[in-house]
Amino acid sequence: MAFGMGILVLAYAAGHHSGGQINCAVTFSLVLGGQVPWFQGVANLVAQLAGSLLGAIILAMIFPCGMDQTHNLGSNVINPDYGGMSALIGEIFMTFLLCYVVWETAVTARCGQAACIPIGFAVFLAHVVLLPIDGCSINPTRSFGPAVISSMRGCDGYVSGWGTIWVTWLGPLLGGALAALVQIAFVKHRNAISAINAVAKGNLKWNQLLEDNGGGTTRS
Repeated sequence: MAFGMGILVLAYAAGHHSGGQINCAVTFSLVLGGQVPWFQGVANLVAQLAGSLLGAIILAMIFPCGMDQTHNLGSNVINPDYGGMSALIGEIFMTFLLCYVVWETAVTARCGQAACIPIGFAVFLAHVVLLPIDGCSINPTRSFGPAVISSMRGCDGYVSGWGTIWVTWLGPLLGGALAALVQIAFVKHRNAISAINAVAKGNLKWNQLLEDNGGGTTRS
């Protein structure tokens, strides 16, 4: 629950500044779906990577080697009882869940300021599923910082997170892309409903709607 509540708090704190995009898989999904321009996505990625490194450095300052029970600042490591394929599939679908919730609550503005609540619970649900498998990433930049900084500390009992990094990048990015793909049908559906509602309210005439549809566009 702590992971989900942490994301909820951060989303409320930073959402009105930047949209609260602390997850590059979510940013990737929004870029693919046309909600965020590619150059903004690149800028977000740079900031996310820098934030991940800074966060890992702060963790290293708080938890010296002798107090770090993970021996790697909480880097993602695949449980050998599950294996890489199970971890990859889990990362894909749990990140899809998160990105789908973002699209349906934050992007469509159906939930308003309450959108952070279902997003936080989606993160909580993903952790319930993935914690025993690979520690749960669903955010490539979350995995990046701890893997880099822990590899530089030289702690006894160090367990490298680099062997898992391909899963924690590929899986979430595929999940984000899948969520963006699913949204294509929903966006067209919402645009059609908006156009019909506009006609019903007298803001748009039927002949204009038919002309727009014939030209391949729909006014909302």
